[in-house]
Amino acid sequence: MNQIDACVNQLVDAIVHSEEYQQYLRIRERVKREPDKEQAIHEFRRRNFALWKDGEHEDLFEESDRLGQEFAQLRSEPLVNDYLASELAVCRLFQKINRTLMEEIVFDLGFDD
Repeated sequence: MNQIDACVNQLVDAIVHSEEYQQYLRIRERVKREPDKEQAIHEFRRRNFALWKDGEHEDLFEESDRLGQEFAQLRSEPLVNDYLASELAVCRLFQKINRTLMEEIVFDLGFDD
């Protein structure tokens, strides 16, 4: 195994054992015990992702507000809120890792600055 593989394995191990990821796993298990709630969460996430990914709506923020209102009752439930917050914390951890890599590694893409 080369040095990069070893470091990647260490990074994976650090993420798996991080408080953010462990919290996410604990809450995810609680959500899985309530299949209807889990399905509603996934529907909210799917529609929210599609809304922002497609970008075809004239006013994304208005559409996002509308989606938020539609799922307001679901989002007000503590378990759902905790799940989405823990998922966001893990996503931010990944973003931090990616941002650090992109800032520290010079890679010329041939674009003008």
